Amino acid sequence: MIKDYNIAWNRKRKFLPCYTMLGMINDTSEANGGPVLAANPMATSELVGLSIAQAGDEVYTFWPLPWDLDRSEPLRFRIWFTHSTADADTPDWVVSYQAIADSVAITDGKAGADENVAFAATAVAATAHALEILDWEESISDTLIETTDHALLIALECNGLGSAGADEINVLGLEIEYTVGACLDSSHQDKTRNAPVGP
Repeated sequence: MIKDYNIAWNRKRKFLPCYTMLGMINDTSEANGGPVLAANPMATSELVGLSIAQAGDEVYTFWPLPWDLDRSEPLRFRIWFTHSTADADTPDWVVSYQAIADSVAITDGKAGADENVAFAATAVAATAHALEILDWEESISDTLIETTDHALLIALECNGLGSAGADEINVLGLEIEYTVGACLDSSHQDKTRNAPVGP
């Protein structure tokens, strides 16, 4: 049996594009601020994202928990977006989630959030239309998600524009990373004690 804790256990990543998020209707978010799906400011890219007009703009989505999720290991999140000007603005973000079990009423994902995962204000590249990918933020989902939970209700919020103007930030989506559970018998599974370095 391998006992090297420098070897990272198998992880998977899921990317949730804004245009597939279930909180969008008629290209407008149902949540606070009502951000809209719009062409990326670099229109020739033909990319569509969530146009952030003001601090507090948010969108909700629903993520069924994967069958192979190791619930004893934390989820990690990161946000992908573009920034249309050459200003080194410093937006900050919050990802809130609520675990939902079968036959349990769905409530406000932020007001009843199990956890709010905050992303510190980070300066964007001073390059117009640059792709921005935030560093991973680790949750404490391993202490919150129960064996009876089937899904997460997730709120993706731009908490502050950090001097960016309206519609300068165009969110492409949310990425989630999780650890795969190999089997029920822990004697057959060794996981790294540290998250792997790098993207």
